[in-house]
Amino acid sequence: MASRDPDYINSSYQAVPHTSDDAENEYHSHSHELAHFPPSTDNDQGNYFRLQHADTGDDAFQPRMDTYERKGTVGTQFSTTAMLKKNHAMNTPSWLPHFLRWQILSSIIALTVVLEILVAVFHGISSRDSGLVDDDGSGGIVVASKFVPTVLAVIHVLIISICLNDVKRTQAFAYLTSSQGSLGKNSLTWTAEAWWDALAKGFPGRGRKTNWALLCAALAFIFGFMIVSPFSSSLFVTEDIIFTYQVPFDKLDMSSTLPIQASPVGATYFRTVGNILQNVTTSAWTTDKYAIQPIWPARINSAPLGPQFTDSMQTWTAKTTVYNVEDSCEQMSLERIYHSPSLKNGAYINYTSVTLTSPSGCLLNVSAYDKFNVFGGSAWGSLPNLTATTTFNFNPDDVSFTQDNCKQDEFILYTTPWSDNMTATDVTIVGQACYSKYYMGDTNATVNFNGGSSLVQVNIDEPQYMSSRVQIPSTTANMSTFQDTFLSSNWSIHLRQPTQNAQAYALGPATLLSALYNFSPGQMINDSSILQNTGKLKQRFFGELLRDQFDDVSSNTPTSISGTTSENRRRVVVVPAVAIVLEITLGIQLILLAVVFFMTRLSRRPLGLVTDPAPAMSIAKLIAKEPGTLESFQGLHSSALEEIRSAVADQRYHLTSEGIHLETPGVDDLIQNIPPEFSTNQIGPTHSRPQSFAFGLWLLVILTLLLSATLVVIAYLYWYSGKYGLYQTAFVYAFDISIGGVDLSNVNPASIVTTFIAVLIGLWWGALETTLRRVQPFLALAKEPVAGGEGVLVSYISSYLLLAVWKASRRRHWVLAAICMGAFLAEIFTIAMSSIWQREPGTVPFQVDIQRQLELRQVPHLSEGTLQFTSHAGNYKQSALASLFSNMRTSWIYGAAVQISLNGSEPAWSSDGWSFVPINLASVPEADVQNIGNQSALTQTSMNVTVATSGIRGRLECSPFEHLSLTNTTNWITQWDLTNATQWNQTSDPDLLKTGYELGLSRLGDNTMLFTDNNASTQGNYTTFFANNKRIACCENITDGVIGTNSVGYWSPNLANNAYYPDFATSWPANFTVKWIHGRGVEGYQEIYTQESEMTGSGPARMMWAEKPQMSALNCMPIIETVNASVTVSTEDSHVISFDLIDEPQPDPYAWTDDFKQHKTYTGICEAPQCSNIYSINITTSHGILFITGLLGAADLDDFEGTDLQTYLTAQSEETDDQTFNIRQAGLNVDLMTYSMLSLVNYDHEALLDMNTLQSTAQKTFTALFQNYASNNVSFETGGYVFQSPSEALPSDLDTIVNYTRRADDAAAPASSTVTLHVSRPVELLQMSKPAAWICMLILGYLIVASVILTVASRRYTKMLLRRIESIADIVVLMAGSEKLLQLAREKSIRDLKADHSTKARLGWFTGADGTLRWGIELVGGDSAKGIATETPPHENQQPGAFADAPRAAENTSGSPPEYNADGVSLLSSSASPGTNHVASVSEPSQARETASLSPTSAHYHPPQPWHNPYDEHSAPPRIDEHRAPSLDVDVDNTPFSSYFRRDDDAPVRSRLSVLRRNAQRRG
Repeated sequence: MASRDPDYINSSYQAVPHTSDDAENEYHSHSHELAHFPPSTDNDQGNYFRLQHADTGDDAFQPRMDTYERKGTVGTQFSTTAMLKKNHAMNTPSWLPHFLRWQILSSIIALTVVLEILVAVFHGISSRDSGLVDDDGSGGIVVASKFVPTVLAVIHVLIISICLNDVKRTQAFAYLTSSQGSLGKNSLTWTAEAWWDALAKGFPGRGRKTNWALLCAALAFIFGFMIVSPFSSSLFVTEDIIFTYQVPFDKLDMSSTLPIQASPVGATYFRTVGNILQNVTTSAWTTDKYAIQPIWPARINSAPLGPQFTDSMQTWTAKTTVYNVEDSCEQMSLERIYHSPSLKNGAYINYTSVTLTSPSGCLLNVSAYDKFNVFGGSAWGSLPNLTATTTFNFNPDDVSFTQDNCKQDEFILYTTPWSDNMTATDVTIVGQACYSKYYMGDTNATVNFNGGSSLVQVNIDEPQYMSSRVQIPSTTANMSTFQDTFLSSNWSIHLRQPTQNAQAYALGPATLLSALYNFSPGQMINDSSILQNTGKLKQRFFGELLRDQFDDVSSNTPTSISGTTSENRRRVVVVPAVAIVLEITLGIQLILLAVVFFMTRLSRRPLGLVTDPAPAMSIAKLIAKEPGTLESFQGLHSSALEEIRSAVADQRYHLTSEGIHLETPGVDDLIQNIPPEFSTNQIGPTHSRPQSFAFGLWLLVILTLLLSATLVVIAYLYWYSGKYGLYQTAFVYAFDISIGGVDLSNVNPASIVTTFIAVLIGLWWGALETTLRRVQPFLALAKEPVAGGEGVLVSYISSYLLLAVWKASRRRHWVLAAICMGAFLAEIFTIAMSSIWQREPGTVPFQVDIQRQLELRQVPHLSEGTLQFTSHAGNYKQSALASLFSNMRTSWIYGAAVQISLNGSEPAWSSDGWSFVPINLASVPEADVQNIGNQSALTQTSMNVTVATSGIRGRLECSPFEHLSLTNTTNWITQWDLTNATQWNQTSDPDLLKTGYELGLSRLGDNTMLFTDNNASTQGNYTTFFANNKRIACCENITDGVIGTNSVGYWSPNLANNAYYPDFATSWPANFTVKWIHGRGVEGYQEIYTQESEMTGSGPARMMWAEKPQMSALNCMPIIETVNASVTVSTEDSHVISFDLIDEPQPDPYAWTDDFKQHKTYTGICEAPQCSNIYSINITTSHGILFITGLLGAADLDDFEGTDLQTYLTAQSEETDDQTFNIRQAGLNVDLMTYSMLSLVNYDHEALLDMNTLQSTAQKTFTALFQNYASNNVSFETGGYVFQSPSEALPSDLDTIVNYTRRADDAAAPASSTVTLHVSRPVELLQMSKPAAWICMLILGYLIVASVILTVASRRYTKMLLRRIESIADIVVLMAGSEKLLQLAREKSIRDLKADHSTKARLGWFTGADGTLRWGIELVGGDSAKGIATETPPHENQQPGAFADAPRAAENTSGSPPEYNADGVSLLSSSASPGTNHVASVSEPSQARETASLSPTSAHYHPPQPWHNPYDEHSAPPRIDEHRAPSLDVDVDNTPFSSYFRRDDDAPVRSRLSVLRRNAQRRG
């Protein structure tokens, strides 16, 4: 240690090696100490030489290479021994911050390379494979696609920020080590707290070059937090991707049927009518424009021919054959009208004839008597099949046509009503002459499966088909059969109306076309698109004819072809736009980091350091041996921050092997630059300032408010998202990005914005945390004296996040720990914020109150009828029943059959058998509520409406007949000897059977009745085999003389006591019978009437069975029940999406009240003789009775007329020309109800022989029938069959309905006039992740609490730290006058100081050696503690935190020796013996003693009050009550410290400086 011999004031010193007992310390020691030796001369100034210290392996500054050697140092000289050179070579100043060392910095670069490669690889894989992986909804996919990219980005940016911080904090030393040194403003006062400061200072400026290391590090960080972090959250998204596979396919083989012949059956017409009138898809392979030969993957065993089938794939694609028919028409105009008499039934009548001509010269003559007279009509026929003549042809019973010069294939005609003697102005007639061509061609067909729906759509490559198609050759199909079948008159038997329903005349397929227009020729004439409808109708029938052929060959071996299948898979994909941005950014960062790596090597950017300079003691060691540097700062202790920086701004400093050296200025310059602080005049108060711009009170308040606002916004959005949904355009808008026509997908900015906000909060919090980590050691020093390990040797600068939390917690720096924990949580907050949003489809609810317009029917239907007193008076019901079938387009029986057999949809407001009271949804607003981007508004989609309403349902309860034995056929089958020529017409009867079996008993009911009692009797209970009491006559199934199986099935009413339809019920609900009969039948047998029968010739044809048929029959009771329900429907088509029953279903008491009840006095309808016994009446009928009665009579529309008196006593056979609600084809004779049941078992005829199957299919069919009945022709003004207006009531003058009341359960008050609709609008929603939202809110809550704590604590910090501590100069000012601390820095190594736990220091007020009261860091401990004041300034009249110079010591007037030398260092020595080592009193508190003498400044005051030891009683020292503070007893010798370093050649300069100071003091 350095010592002083009091006997030799002017003794000389020489350098000798230091010896140590510790060999290891001796080996590792590299620093030097000052040693005292006898003088070699008599000079007044002793010589000091640097000696090797025992242990300074981690000292802040060590001997350096020659590169860092400086020229002669003021006041010092060095020996140049071989040992010194060796130590210089062994101790190269190679310290670098951890994150600038090549291992870690290269790892950062490697991480950037890995991230760049990962993004590029993922981008490439996603583009090549249409995504990365399938999104199965698992948590791993969510974590990998949402959290991992952001975690990597956050880590990447965090590491770069640390790298930037290391560059910033070492930049001052890099400037100091330059060969010429550096100005103070560029080194000692250099700061770059924020990234924008670093960026600005990296660019070249006045007096500085481009700092590439700083500039590139700042740019890399900026790119990271502004691009990498925000965009990483949007790198991966989930999308639906189509995948295609090449697989074997099968194609239906049609070769066995060539040439194809048109062979329509009943189902052919049924499918055609169902599609045209009910718009139902009958087959996926038959469209409005084409018929497509079926294709399917070979893995499927059977050909899918129906309208719906499913597959795991989303599409099938293969080449197949496509067929279509096209008509090319030219309009025909009215040429002339001709009236002529003609003979009819012996009398002349007037015929009307018209002539139509076309531009090509085709002439069409039309003649009619009265067919067009009432309603007009339409006709569609074949031109080649007409008589070619220019004259008219007259047919008294029908319309007749002739043609001349017509090359076309067919004509179409529609006309308004004709009248006698009409002219061209009285009628409108439009005709078309059309060419018809049938095409075929091979093209690619694609089968599309509609998501969750089972409906299938088949599309073809139309351009390819149009280029390859040819007219169908005769070897492929006999097209004349197709043309003739289509234009035949058979259409009328499939679209018959009850005779009461008069309608316009229609011929051929015009019958179906007229039904499409409600049999209104006027509508047909006025429809500009009628030719499109005619083309659709013809193509549909052509497709259905081909469908029959497809069915016939479906069991044949198919043809093998190749095709493709595709599936829609939910995949995690890389957003190209985001990937490109990240790839470019990471590439730029990679270049920038490489530049940083290159420019921060010590060979290019030397720092001259061997250990971390962050602790205060490291700075102390860098200045302790540099008196010039110390003197340049010694007078700045009471200066403001700006004054300090101004004072040293133009001074040049140089970091050498000895420390931070002040390059010697000229004397005149030094005098000129003496700062005003050297004056003895008191400087005005300088208020303390926050340690950082970020520590400003208002900024902390703003940060707290920002965090609170963010928390409130997230919490509100979380609540709003859960309750209403985030659907506004600002949330869901996505930018569509494309470059050069290449779609780069669309980007929703929500995740980017929230991530950016989180990054900004993290940066702000990081600025607070960085500042607090920098000043925390000084706060600890200002609070109380602490050992080196808690104060001057501590630095948190290089400790981040959890490491800083651990270190701060270990030292009980709780505020710092909380702030550092907040910094760690801020990184998690960024990750959570990046994954908080997910855009997906959703709905937005709102409510609408509208007027209730309908309710369940309570009032029976009122209709007019005609009563005729005959032997069969039931015919008065015909008008009410016939009205049920007036509109084929909305036929409820047809609709139910289509729904069941052709997989049609349920009616509006119906689901699962229930029909709900409709609500008028037209008033629901449909305005757009959002724009999701992509340069277009959100496509209008259907909204969903939930409403409380009532429902009604029809169902069956069926059971076998108790007394009907189906195995005992003698009760229901008659055996006939068909060889009996006296009974059977042997000429016309088939010769296939000898013995025949006929349904029914011949002795009772003429083989029409099925008796259900044990004893068959017409007075008992029975039903009929047909819909009514007519014999079964159809339909056999014979091929090449071989009798095949056939089936018969009809629903029929249960009768009793000679009752007949429609008068079959005596009470309601009335049961009916569901039957299914299966066997081998032969039709066409006719019985010869006997003379006693009053009939001559042969009777109607009857069907016989080759053997006894099998039968199943059920006795079914209809039940109609109502319920209250909550229903959700679509506003687009009012189909029910879901419903919930609110209560239990209850029977509807108003379904069976009025059984065609007659009202009013009978009144004759006319006075003519033919009106005798015919009266007009009013009829009321309940909706349940009307439904059952109409349903059971639909199979025979002629029966609505009532029984013909001429044939009443003779059994008749069924009318086979009526196939409107029947299917009659080879092997099948059923009504549409039974046909629907058969379709439910896939047309397995034997399946319905099972009673359970028969019951389940009948139940489903009946329910569907009632659904369609309830939904038929519903009007919001007049109601329908099952629904009514709330105000509806019967007329008050009906004889028995005057006192009619409402429903019993609603008699007290009518239903509410308004109903509330809960509307759910489909939108694109921005969903919030619940875990991420909660993480964000919890972290924000923590940050708010921590920011409040910091705001409160920072006010105290401002008082504790009177000046900002940001740069090297700020720390040097605190230690420039701290002689004990500097002496300790000179004498001990960092390692020794760390091991010393007894020496303590404090930041506070103390009196320096020059008697000046200064605020800084000094050692305390033992008696020396008495010289240290608290952190509170000692002058009561000063504002807190203000600086003021203590008055200098007064002149010594007592003649005693001077107490201070010219340099202001105390000359008072201690009472120790001359050989005492004075430094030991500082380093060893146990040896310290209180100084007995007073300092010069204390002579004018009373003796200082004794202080208690703060370390013993754990209490702070009391506030000093003197007006002036006592001086610090600096326990050193009387020789000025600066003289230790003084050289002879500097003596004049030092003398002049001392004189200048004394003169300045005197002037003050």
